[in-house]
Amino acid sequence: MRLPARYVFFLFFLNISFSFAQSPYPKINSLEMKDIGFQQYSDDVRKARMALAEGKKGRELPISFYAYVAKKNDTIIRIAARCSIPYDSIVSLNRIESVSMDIEGKTLILPSVPGLYVAEKPGTPIENLLAALSKKINAPSFLLPLPNPDNFKEKIKFLCIPNAIFDGTVRIFFLKPFYRFPLDKGILTSGFGNRPSPFTGKPSYHAGIDLAAPMGSPVYACAAGEIKKIATNNIYGKHIILKHIDGRESLYGHLSAVEVQLHQKVKSGKIIGKVGMTGMSTGPHLHFEVHEHGVPKNPATFIQKR
Repeated sequence: MRLPARYVFFLFFLNISFSFAQSPYPKINSLEMKDIGFQQYSDDVRKARMALAEGKKGRELPISFYAYVAKKNDTIIRIAARCSIPYDSIVSLNRIESVSMDIEGKTLILPSVPGLYVAEKPGTPIENLLAALSKKINAPSFLLPLPNPDNFKEKIKFLCIPNAIFDGTVRIFFLKPFYRFPLDKGILTSGFGNRPSPFTGKPSYHAGIDLAAPMGSPVYACAAGEIKKIATNNIYGKHIILKHIDGRESLYGHLSAVEVQLHQKVKSGKIIGKVGMTGMSTGPHLHFEVHEHGVPKNPATFIQKR
């Protein structure tokens, strides 16, 4: 993590249990200067930067928060550019896992003070990288509510580090996202690449990985995206191809059931099917592929370690 020469840490709590309509924060409807909320926010960002330049610290900083619901085609990078705030600040405060996360319809909290907002109890891979820092600081805290689109009650303590930004490791981790495991539990029975065919014993190319699991086990979308194809053939049996917003595609084969519709948009972790043994299969398992520009890649390089 890169830190400025002069910085101060301070803590605050966020109680995330509000919808956008109930948010105690001023609302921004559009990231345009004609929007009064955005005008106010932009002015608060300017004041915060002036305060930082004057050497103000901790509670002396004029920190404020605004609520904005991400629109279609919004990205964290574009939002940050419009707000004149590093995307590091928005990502860390809103606990966003990767640049490929689908944020359309998500209520985002936009801070006026640029910096990192580190959760005391990490819940994402990026937060795990930053967690060690939060354990070293003993500073005063105060309570603030934060909307949560999932509507569950939770209190989270954040450590604010004004003017800090992601270091190279965290930035790469955010910009090169990892996918979630497509099963609750699965045993790798066949890896990616050249292998003996389970049917002929002769060398053959395996474009994905095979994960053995009980018949009917739920199969999850490894990342957000849109259902591009639902089909059945003699090789993959019932299968689904999911197109992700980062341009990659994932394939789920040998399914016993399909739980989604063609062109349906799904979030990471959505149940899209059930494990089966349709097509060319020796037993119940999931055949899982990841394609990049149409070329099969080893899924193990993308799947986040459990």
